[in-house]
Formats: sequence, structure tokens, C-alpha cells
Amino acid sequence: MAQVNPLTRELLIKLVYYGPGLGGKTTSLQRIHASSPPETRGQIVSLATPVDRTLYFDFLPLRTDSIRGHHVRLQLFTVPGQVYFNATRKLVLTGADGVCFVADSQRARMDANLESFENLAENLEAQGRTLSDIPLVFQFNKRDLPGVMSIEEMDAELNALGVPVFPTSAATGEGVLEALDALVQAVIEDFERKKMLGTQGTAARTPEFSRAKGGLEDELGRVSLELTSPVDDQADTLEDEERATIPPAPAFRPPPPPTVRPVPTSARTAPPAPPAAPKFSLSGLFPRGGAEAREIEAHLAEGRTKEAVVASEAFVTRILMDLAERAGMEGALRSPAFAATLLGLDPTALPRLRKRAATDGELDPKEGLAAYALLLEVVTKVERFNQQIG
Repeated sequence: MAQVNPLTRELLIKLVYYGPGLGGKTTSLQRIHASSPPETRGQIVSLATPVDRTLYFDFLPLRTDSIRGHHVRLQLFTVPGQVYFNATRKLVLTGADGVCFVADSQRARMDANLESFENLAENLEAQGRTLSDIPLVFQFNKRDLPGVMSIEEMDAELNALGVPVFPTSAATGEGVLEALDALVQAVIEDFERKKMLGTQGTAARTPEFSRAKGGLEDELGRVSLELTSPVDDQADTLEDEERATIPPAPAFRPPPPPTVRPVPTSARTAPPAPPAAPKFSLSGLFPRGGAEAREIEAHLAEGRTKEAVVASEAFVTRILMDLAERAGMEGALRSPAFAATLLGLDPTALPRLRKRAATDGELDPKEGLAAYALLLEVVTKVERFNQQIG
């Protein structure tokens, strides 16, 4: 799921490198990383369990045009080597905007290519998506080795969809950047075709490609986080009463003695109070923890921004830790930051939230709303992933 960072005006796109073990996925990412200027790229992060490993880095390509006023920042993921836990593959695929399938061109590895490609289709299906739903390119890798299959043979075996194919050698870097460029363009064209970037000067926050109508994330997209709505002031209307007139005194007669009478005043009738509206709450969107969500909303409504941010940070951390446990992650993978990144969240979102929660001074109310918005996004993504892994 592509995301928009309104502060940096960046569109974050998640790309996953998929394929059989030892086929060249890791080397491809390393080549791309080495080809990117240091000031535009993050570090390659390797998170490992005793049997599985996941690589990740993000960068801002200098050659990519801006999209509706937003620069493109790419997040690249792969699961290198032999993967023993399919849950790791599923987690990496969650929220992917495009896939580069790195196939091994050696004839003896075609069965492994087919098995991995079938696994990709199965894991996408578990997320309610298909291979034809997601932008896809092939790297037919290891073309520098002798005796490899021809491009035509590999295309006949793997590419029934007719997607772009790139002969590559990750070892030398040949064709790797061209495949990446084609995948990025395919993702952008897919966004435009499905009108996911809006029509005006800014990109729109959008649901994932396969969202069913009426789902939780669609609901979040329609709900405003404003805690109050403006009400038109209605001026009081006053009606003048009849004014009693005193007839003129008869001629040559003294006026009657004055009498004290109350001066009639216009009756001001206050407009009736509007009917009490039901208290607005998003707590119903939380499968678990609705009471905590209502508490955070109460903090926001009563101006306790600091308490709202601290409670949101604690809630987000606990949810992400629970996700890692449900996905069977162990060791270094069982961390909130890693789970957030694999879900396709802005990698800076959780650190920013923690920094706000640790601030001693007063916080702007907008910070509280931003913290609660992040919590809602995390709940949405995690709930979907929990459904996918059963």
C-alpha cells in the first residue's frame, strides 16, 4: 500500500524481490543500494532468526519524476536464502505495491523457480490478491553463467501473464536497474489507472489494491478525525410587542397624576437547545482494546494531548509485538519497528511517535491526532494480516 508523507511530500512505494533461494535477490538489492547516492539511501537492514533473514532498505531515486507534487521514495524488501517459515514471506508481501520475481536461469533450477512462483501466487491469494492485480516484472538472472536456459524457454515456463522480462546478472549489475525502473513505472501507471493518486496536486491516501467494499480501511478513509464540527450560529430573533399609547390630555385639564407602571419589554425567547448528538468514537473499529481507544479519545477531547500520545504509543507497541508473535517471528524479528516496516508503514512513524511520547514539554493538539491516526492505521493493517495468516 503506497503511503503519503505530507511533511516531506513523499510517496512511499513498497517493492518486494521474490524468488527461489540463492537466485540473486540479495545481490540485486545490494547492487541497487551501491548504485544509489549515499545521501539518498538508507542502510541495508538485515533482521535474522536462527533460520530466516529479511533484508530491507529505502531510498529516494534521483531519476524518478515527482508524482502530483510528491517525490517517490522506494522501500525494497527481500527474504534471502532458503526460507523455512512461509509466514516470513507472507509478512514481507503485506502491503507490497509491486513485485520483482528473480528467477535463476540455470536449467537445474527451473523447478525451484516454478515452486517459488506458485508460492508467490498462493501468498497473494491469501491476501485477497492475484498475480494479475499487482505490478510484476521478471529478472531472468545469472545470464553470465554458461549453459543457461534461453530467454524464450524461461519465458514460456514462467511468464504466462506476459509481463516485462529483463535478462540480468546481479553479480555484475547488468539489467538490475533497468528492471527496477520498469517496476517503478508499472506501479505508478497502476496508481494512475486505478485513480489512487487523486486528481489534484497531492497524492491521496488510498486503500490497498484488493480492498473489498465496506472493509475496515475503507471506513477509516471516510471518517474524519475532527473531534468537533462547527455549528452555524443562529442569532436570536426578537418580536416587538404592541406599544401602549397614552391619549393626549383633554384641553384645560391637568394631567392625571403619574402612575408607576412596568415598562413592557420585548420577550426574548432563547432558541431550544439542539438535541444531544451521540458521542463520536472510532473505538468500534478496534477488534480488541475498544476501551483503551475510548480513553485516548477522551484525552483528546479534553485537551490532554500528552496523555493521548503516551497511550497511543503504548497501544501501538503492544499491537505490533502481538503481530510478531502471531506471525511466528523470533529473535530480532520480534520487534515493533520491524513489524511496522514490513506492514508498509512509514519507517519514521514509530520513532517519531516514541519521541513525542518522551517529550517533557507541552504538545500541540495536532500531535495527539497524529498519534491516534497512526494507531488506527496500525490496527487496520494488523487486523488484515491476522486474518491472512489464520
